Amino acid sequence: MAVKEIKGDDYVVDHNDTTHTVGFRGTIRLQTTEEYAPIGELLMEAHTSAGSGKLTLDFRQLQFLNSSGINAVSKFVIAARKEDKVAMVVVGNKEIYWQLKSLVNLSKLWPKVQVDIV
Repeated sequence: MAVKEIKGDDYVVDHNDTTHTVGFRGTIRLQTTEEYAPIGELLMEAHTSAGSGKLTLDFRQLQFLNSSGINAVSKFVIAARKEDKVAMVVVGNKEIYWQLKSLVNLSKLWPKVQVDIV
């Protein structure tokens, strides 16, 4: 099992290439597209390693993601939609308000995205 991880002061984003899951934990408040670039690269690597299988984005432990971060995730979903090779599941936490409001919009960008708020 290989796990690639990006850490900040208040957050961790990791990719487990065995389960094809990208996990988000903590609070992400980066300001610019450039600051989100490493996370975008990790998402694209996860997408590539999933092959034609399933990729899960697990936000259940992410307390906050600012609009720049939501934009970065949205751009990734659009890029994945263009390739249309990987089934994508987005898992959120019903106890975290921003997830109820924002994660469901990912399925509007790509109707094949399965959004599960649990």
